[in-house]
Amino acid sequence: GGAAATTADHSRIGSVTKTFVATEILKLVDAGKLGLNDTLGSLMPSLAKKYPYIKNVTVAKMLGMRSGIPDYTEVPGVMVDAYMHPEKNWTAAQLIDIGLASANKLGPANYSNTNYLLLGEIAKQITGKSIFSLVNANVAKLKMKQTKLPAPGQIAMPAPFSHGYTYTMGSASLKAAGLDVPIGDERKDDVTKWGQAAGSMYSTVADLGKWAATGLGTSELSPALAKKRLDVKPISGGFIKYGYGMESFGGDWIGHDGQAIGWESRVAYNTKTGAAIVILVNETGSLRTVLKYVQDYTSGMTS
Repeated sequence: GGAAATTADHSRIGSVTKTFVATEILKLVDAGKLGLNDTLGSLMPSLAKKYPYIKNVTVAKMLGMRSGIPDYTEVPGVMVDAYMHPEKNWTAAQLIDIGLASANKLGPANYSNTNYLLLGEIAKQITGKSIFSLVNANVAKLKMKQTKLPAPGQIAMPAPFSHGYTYTMGSASLKAAGLDVPIGDERKDDVTKWGQAAGSMYSTVADLGKWAATGLGTSELSPALAKKRLDVKPISGGFIKYGYGMESFGGDWIGHDGQAIGWESRVAYNTKTGAAIVILVNETGSLRTVLKYVQDYTSGMTS
């Protein structure tokens, strides 16, 4: 409708959600309730019996995207179904099954949303609380009043909020997932249902600045685990350098990118200077275009 964006707008933040979920998992590790070397065979024996090839996958490998577990969002037809049928209800268990049933052995260390749905289920099993309530309690403690991990189906964002669109770049990027989204289309899917612990949060620029200033949750951890979290390793053919729910952006910059259909985001923190950068874009494929301008104001950050 021609309304201008404002810094007060709430936006979907996609996979930046993973930084919040990873923090909750690592807090359980610090508390001695979970081990980085605990396996799916011991934590989720019924699932491991159904899919024996995952039994030796550890918590550390899921956090670091080095498990080789297939990504449910890359299973043919899933994202088409999610986009074309926003009314469809998905459970985390259903989405996990879709991902795991698509293979019979572990693959290479690739970025996979399935890892974080599994971690969310593990957190619930250990604490008796959903990953949604755990993340939201931490967000409240940090006084991030404009941020939430909504339960599946809680689609509404508080006013003011940005509408998510797909234009030329976004339309081209979604074709790889089999989605033929018309240029100029407004978001039709419901990421709260299919993204869940892997990518369904919303927030604002100011709140994400608060989160960045914690090192995206790293300051809530013990020094030893905080250091281990930032020990990044190459995944996805070396295209990404990933720690425990954390990307390296080059130089001293860490953080995470996010995409929900209609929105993209980056939250970055400089471990040396304490500088923070938050970018929210309400178009599916435009983050990279914005980043080349941000690089004029940073040292070492890559796109």
